[in-house]
Amino acid sequence: MRFPKANCTTLLAVLQRYVRLGYAVLPLVPGEKRPHFRLVPHGLKEASQDPATLEAWWRSCPEAGVGILAPEGVLVLDVDQGEAWEALRRDFQALEAAPRQKTPKGGVHLFLRLPEGVKLSASVRAIPGVDLRGMGRAYVVAAPTRLKDGRTYAWEVPLVRPEALPPVPDALLV
Repeated sequence: MRFPKANCTTLLAVLQRYVRLGYAVLPLVPGEKRPHFRLVPHGLKEASQDPATLEAWWRSCPEAGVGILAPEGVLVLDVDQGEAWEALRRDFQALEAAPRQKTPKGGVHLFLRLPEGVKLSASVRAIPGVDLRGMGRAYVVAAPTRLKDGRTYAWEVPLVRPEALPPVPDALLV
């Protein structure tokens, strides 16, 4: 499925917004969650903030999904189940205001700032139902990506620059 020119222009504007906010972007296989092997054969290592590169990628494959590589110092909580998000919300009410996007399966990606000097391992499941992403080492699928079944990612609270993100609650770092 090819996007009309107007949709491609809108998508490029979304990509440029991610870059202006300080996030690198990479194209994903249309309808899937993995990097587009033809456009970025080395995966997330090729995530870019260069507008010309992004335009070339999406002009050659306008239906590609969008991956965001959050920089070092940005933790993304990839909450797989709605129940885990409800528990986090209940226990850490400050998370409610953090930038987040709804995933197609009802989970959320929650963007937070790590304290200076704190390093965590990506993809660790330290909290039941939650994976750790970002930190310059793991990408997340981002809006306006559409999966094969038609479901999409959508921002509930808009993304902001890394330095404007709320901090990870101390109790989550213990």
